[in-house]
This record gives sequence, structure tokens and C-alpha cells, in this order.
Amino acid sequence: MALFNGNGFEIPTILKTTLDDNDCLLGVDSTGILFEITKANLSAALTSSGGTTAPSTSYPAGMALLLDGGSLTDKSGNNRNASPVGVNSPTAVTGIDGKQVLRWSGAGNQELLIPPFLANTSGATLYCVCAINGGDNYNLVRTSPIDDYWKFVSGSGYFGTFRDSRYEGYPSNMPSTGSHLVSIHASANSYEVVVDTVSKGVQSSTYVPGDRFRIGVNDKVFTGDIALLLIYPQFTQPGSTSDLGVRNAIKSAYPSLPFS
Repeated sequence: MALFNGNGFEIPTILKTTLDDNDCLLGVDSTGILFEITKANLSAALTSSGGTTAPSTSYPAGMALLLDGGSLTDKSGNNRNASPVGVNSPTAVTGIDGKQVLRWSGAGNQELLIPPFLANTSGATLYCVCAINGGDNYNLVRTSPIDDYWKFVSGSGYFGTFRDSRYEGYPSNMPSTGSHLVSIHASANSYEVVVDTVSKGVQSSTYVPGDRFRIGVNDKVFTGDIALLLIYPQFTQPGSTSDLGVRNAIKSAYPSLPFS
């Protein structure tokens, strides 16, 4: 039932808690003129001012890092903000499912860094929502000074994230196009890459937190988007209740990802 005030103005009775991309806020300036604030205006203002924005989706507690919404600001509450290695940074644009993302142009000069933050941990789990727009070689996260790839020209990865040496030809058949969820589950005994909820196999491993945390590294030129980068400072077993909680939250935020 609609409600009306004394002047015949309909009073909204449905409360929204999030803004869609086409929504806007209306205000009145000091001269009495109406003005409009869009979601993009608000996000840009918060990012440029260094403000901390809330995560656009509620993820299970205990995260060490959360980057999403096209922002370099860490939304985990740990203040681990990303910054460009040089003068260039990936740009914030609209990407998967109409969400703001960070876009790498393929120029090889938009690498981001975060001071290393996983010291004294015995395992880690990484979730990354990315859109790959071509390119044979890319590496989205590097944690040690090694020549590692998330995808090499052969189609396989040479993963070294959370290690001090890379795997040779693992995992196979890494994506070169499309939007995907890639997760890495690393412990002192095992290492598993999962793409769109499908395991790429389990490897024996020695977990190494690393001495750096680099995103979209320059020497492995990346063309595409990172919509979400989420790190937990412990090993999470793929398919466990904890892992499924994160996957379900990610799927809710990015419903077009190619898994159910």
C-alpha cells in the first residue's frame, strides 16, 4: 500500500541498502538547486579522497585483504591499501556484472604493490575474480622473486604464488579469455589451484609467505580486469564449508561467473 503525505507526495515504503549502477541520490545545494549524485560519482570521490568504503558484498570473517569495487583501498579493515609501483595505475571502469573493476591495458606498466603481510602464517587462501581479455602470458599475483606465470604461452601455468619456486606446467589449460574465479589453496603440505570451482589437481608443496605482494606484474603483461582479490591468512580446504561460504558470496556478487 502506498503512503502519501499531506501534499499528495508518495512516500517510499521500500528501503534499499545498496545502490545499483543506474541509481542516484538527489540533494539540494545551498542555493536551493537540486543536484544528482550517481553511484560512480560517489565511488570516485571516496577513492580519490582515500576514504574507506565498505565491501560491496559480505564475505566470511577473518580476511587479511579485500580489494573490490575498482578501488585500491583495502576493505578488510586491515589498511593494506594497494599503490602503483610506478606512475601508472590500472583504471577503475565498469566490468563484470556492471561492477567497478580495475583494468590493466596490456601496457606492462600498471603493477600494484602491497607491503607483504603474511609473515608467520602457515598457509593462505586466495580468491581472484578476473576477466582475461587475451594474451598468452600473465601473472596476477607474485609473492616471491621468481619467474612465475599464471598462464604461459603453452596454455599451462607456472604458478609460484605462496612459493619460493614455480611449478613447471601446473596448472594446465589456464584461461585466455572470459571471466573466471581462480583460487589458490596453499599449506605446508599441499597446493591446489581451482578455476571456476574445478580443481586443477593437488601438488605437494612447502608454503612460503613471500617477501612481496605484487598485483598484475609488469614483466608478465596482463590485459584484462581484476574485480575481486580476497586473501585469507590460513589454508582453506577446497569444497569445505568455509570455502563454499566464500564461493557462494562471490557468486552472489558476480552471478555471470561460469559456475553454479
